[in-house]
Amino acid sequence: MSDATAPEQTDGVSADPEESPEQSPEEAELAAQVDLLAAENRRLRDLLAERQQSRYRETALGLAGVGLVCGLLGYVTPAASTVLFALAGTGLFAGVLTYFLTPERFSSADVGHRVYAATAQSFSRLCDDLGLSDRRVYLVAHTDDEDDEIAESDVESWLFVPQTQDTEIPAADAFDSAFLVEDDHRGLAVQPTGSDLITAIRDSLTEPFGDSPERLCSQLTDAIVEDFELATSAEYDIDQADGRVSVRFTGALYGDGTQFDHPIVSVMAVGLAAGLQTAIETTVTESDPLAVTFRWDLEHDDSN
Repeated sequence: MSDATAPEQTDGVSADPEESPEQSPEEAELAAQVDLLAAENRRLRDLLAERQQSRYRETALGLAGVGLVCGLLGYVTPAASTVLFALAGTGLFAGVLTYFLTPERFSSADVGHRVYAATAQSFSRLCDDLGLSDRRVYLVAHTDDEDDEIAESDVESWLFVPQTQDTEIPAADAFDSAFLVEDDHRGLAVQPTGSDLITAIRDSLTEPFGDSPERLCSQLTDAIVEDFELATSAEYDIDQADGRVSVRFTGALYGDGTQFDHPIVSVMAVGLAAGLQTAIETTVTESDPLAVTFRWDLEHDDSN
């Protein structure tokens, strides 16, 4: 007797997982069109990346060409050779630097916006569910030892959302959990978006990180506009007596600035908190263009 058995049938459907119903002509055509569009989309992305890379390389060749021309002119015009040789060296150096620093991958701002928006909405819902206030306070952990400066490459910062408007602001080193449940310090503490960006700013500076509102505002707005390109321009007004600075950003990325821990707001707040060594409370007064007020000299508990 043969050991072969027929496949089990259940309600008229074959148990063989590899067997699937045949596609209709319409479904097959739609599947082919989807595959074709996906392939075309990949081709266009690759083409866009190549064009962006070619712009960098063309810029590098242009700078190198200017350097070579200035070098040749320096030989034939001794009177201006010093200036021309200096321009030649600058052009060649900039060309080589631009060529080798050409990024291999590009990501559109829309991708970053969508990623940030999902995170901001999640935290906003969490704050609403916990019944927290609309206050946003940024703090940076520091030490009272004058001989122990904050490490330039390590900024431990927090965004604290108090439970009520009257909740005391704890010291930055009191955050050992995301949820603070002490009677006087109830609230939510999370790592702000600007924490790692401030580390990048401090590492890129050729001068000491600021410790005054004027110097900090200059360094931070320059980084936001020139380095990170999170906005096209920024203007600020400092009121030292009132302990506040108002900043207006035009062309801000990542949508509505009133969203939870907006990157631009976060970078400014964390930077001010790190430089002034105090808590910074933010208030978004306008969303388009983005206008934010940063206040310090807040009453907080240093007993911890």
